[in-house]
Amino acid sequence: MNLLPADALLPLLPVFVLLILLIGWALVDIARGPVQHLSKIVWAIVVLLFIPAGAILYLVLGRGRGPRLRDADLR
Repeated sequence: MNLLPADALLPLLPVFVLLILLIGWALVDIARGPVQHLSKIVWAIVVLLFIPAGAILYLVLGRGRGPRLRDADLR
């Protein structure tokens, strides 16, 4: 018994891609820069557990305003 045919899921593919990009962007930003209000681990858990609200919450409330790390800083 097939509840959703593959043709019905195809229009949702761009939405899934955008969600993956949003979550990836938030996780990379957490790893590379300062955060506010919670620790980096907690923010990462929030982003992964509450899709997409966790990533949006982090990007609105949790991004630190300090100096950003560059690739040269990590070497």
